[in-house]
Amino acid sequence: MFEPLPASIMNRQITQPTKEQVRAYMARRESAHRPPPPPAEIRRQLGWRLKPANDGCVLLQFCLLPSAYSQLTAQVMLNWLCASSRALRACRPAK
Repeated sequence: MFEPLPASIMNRQITQPTKEQVRAYMARRESAHRPPPPPAEIRRQLGWRLKPANDGCVLLQFCLLPSAYSQLTAQVMLNWLCASSRALRACRPAK
């Protein structure tokens, strides 16, 4: 329904309308008996827009990247070890 956001703005936060605002908008739309407006107009009416990027947050995410990679590596290694031990148990004859 909505077009995807370009990659250049993916580091920004999106303000979203509340459920009550969306319900009120949908009630107005149903009573209008007209085709829906374009997505850009819907976003404008609901106040759904991009907030400016918080550079401090981006810097923090960048600093936490090595720890995320190390957690991923540890998880992969544990999965690999568990899978190999399960394979060894499956190959052993039952007693």
